[in-house]
Amino acid sequence: MAWLVRAVRLVLPYAAVVVSRALDCLYLLQVERYKPDRFRAWVVSHRRMLVSGRECALQAVTVTAAVVLAVAGQHWLGAAVFWVLTGHIVLWGHRSLQVSQRLHWTARVARVAAVALGVGGFLVAWAVNTVGQLLPVRDLAAGYVAGGIAGLAFVGLLTPTIVGLAARAVAPLERIIARRFLAEASRRMGVYRGRVLGITGSYGKTSTKYIVADLLAARYRVLKTPAGVNTTMGITRIIREELKAEHDVFIVEMSAYGPGEIREVCDVVHPSLGILTAVGVQHLERFGAPERIAEAKYELIAALPAGAPAVINADDPVCLRLAERARTEGKRVLLYGMGADAAGLAVRGTEIAVGARGSRFRVVTADGQTEVFETRLLGRWNLSNVLAGIAAALEWGVPLPAMTPAVAALVPAPRRLEVHEEGGVIRILDVANANPRGAEMALEVLAQFVGGSRILITPGMVELGPIEAEENRRFGERAASVCDYVVLVGPEQTRPIREGLAARGFPADKVLTARQAHEVTDLLAGIVRPGDILLYENRLPDTYLEVA
Repeated sequence: MAWLVRAVRLVLPYAAVVVSRALDCLYLLQVERYKPDRFRAWVVSHRRMLVSGRECALQAVTVTAAVVLAVAGQHWLGAAVFWVLTGHIVLWGHRSLQVSQRLHWTARVARVAAVALGVGGFLVAWAVNTVGQLLPVRDLAAGYVAGGIAGLAFVGLLTPTIVGLAARAVAPLERIIARRFLAEASRRMGVYRGRVLGITGSYGKTSTKYIVADLLAARYRVLKTPAGVNTTMGITRIIREELKAEHDVFIVEMSAYGPGEIREVCDVVHPSLGILTAVGVQHLERFGAPERIAEAKYELIAALPAGAPAVINADDPVCLRLAERARTEGKRVLLYGMGADAAGLAVRGTEIAVGARGSRFRVVTADGQTEVFETRLLGRWNLSNVLAGIAAALEWGVPLPAMTPAVAALVPAPRRLEVHEEGGVIRILDVANANPRGAEMALEVLAQFVGGSRILITPGMVELGPIEAEENRRFGERAASVCDYVVLVGPEQTRPIREGLAARGFPADKVLTARQAHEVTDLLAGIVRPGDILLYENRLPDTYLEVA
C-alpha cells in the first residue's frame, strides 16, 4: 500500500493534496463534534491553514495554461506535464493538520466522506464535460484534460466548503441514527441493575475516573468509559457494545462544550452518585462566561435523585457554592478536600508529604476513621483526585483499610503526569489540554525533581477566551522560577509565555521556539543531557497549529 501512495503522489500530486485536505477537513469536523456551524467558523478564521494564497495562484496559472494550450491546438500531454509540475510545488508546501491526533474512521465519518466524494466527483465530471464541449479546440482530448484540471482545481480549493455541505446534507440522517442509538442505550440502561457513577469537572475528571475505578474494583466488577470517551454518542456506544449485566458499577466521565450536553448524558445513564472535581476556565472560549461553565458542570449534580450522594471538592470555591445549592435541592453532599478545617468534610487529607517519586498522606473521615496512604501519583492535585475516589468508594461500602493497597498501586491516567525514564532522561507527560491550575501543578511537580536541567516543552493553554493571553503570561512567570530551559511550540501562540519569562528575567538564550511539534525533537537534541527532566505540558490541538 505504501508504494501505491508514493506512486499516486508522484504521478498525481495535486490529487494527493486534495485527498489529504479532505481528510483534514473530516478530522476537523470530528474535532468540532460534527457541528457544521462550529466547523464553518473554524474554517473561516483559519482559511490560510487549509488553502494558501500560493496554491490559489498556482492553480489559476495551471488552469489558464491548460485552456490556452488546448485552444492553441497543442497536445494534451503538455498541459498534463505542467499540471504535474505545479502540483509537486503545491504538494511540497502542503502540511497535514493531523499532527498530534488522527482522524478516527467511524460510520459517521464514512457517510460524510461518501457524500463529499460524490459532490466532488460530480463537479470534476461536470467541468470535464462542460470545458471539453465549450472550448473551441481541434483535439477533444486536450479540451477534456483542461476540463479535468479546472475541475480538480475547483474542488481542491473548495474542499472545506464541500465537506461542510456534506455534513449538513447527512445531518438529518445522523439525527435519525442518533435517536435510534439513544433509544437502544436507554432500553439497556432501563434493565441495567448495577449502579452508575458520573464524574465531571473542568479538570481532574479523567484521573479521578481511573482512580475510583481501581478503588471500587476491590469489591465490585467495574466498567468505566475509555479514555477520551465522554460525550453522549461515545457513551451511548459503550453502553450498547460493552456494558453487561455482570457489571456492578458503570463509571461515566462526562464532558461538555456547551450547556445541556451533560444533562443529555444523564438522561440516558441516570447516575446514582456524582463527583464534581473542579470548576475552572477551561474551554471558556466556547462557553463565553465562567458562570455558564459552572452551570454546565452542575447538570450532573442536578440529575441525581433526591437524597443521592454528591461528592464535591471543598477546596474549589465554585464547587463549594454549588454544594450549597445541591443541599437546598435535596442532594446528600459529601465534601472532600485538604483544607485545614475538618468541619463538614466527609473525607479530609492531612499530613501530606509530596515528592518526586510519589506522596504520603493521612485520610480522616467524618465518622472518625483514619488511615495512612502512599501513592506513586505525582502532584498535590492528584491527591485531591484520590480523596474523591476514596469518598465515593466509602459511600459504596469499600472499607478504608481495603483501599490502602489499591491506592499504592495506582498509576497515572494516560498522558496525565505520566513519568517515563529512558537513557537517564526523565520525561513527564502532562499533555491533556491544559488549564491554569493544572499547568501550575505540573510546574510544582517539575520543581520536585533535582539533578539535571529542568526543561519545559509547551504550546501553552488554549480555549481560554479573553483571559488566555494573561493566563499564559502568568504561566511563563511561574516557569521562570522552575525551569532551566523552555521550549515553546508556536511562535504566535506562545508569545505571552515568552513575555512572562522575560518579565522574570529568564535568559532569552534559554528559550527555544518551534513552529510545529515535529521540530521539537531537533531543538531538544542540542540541549538534553542524561539526568535532565523534561515536562511536556499540554498538547496544542491541531486546530491551533500555526501556518508554516
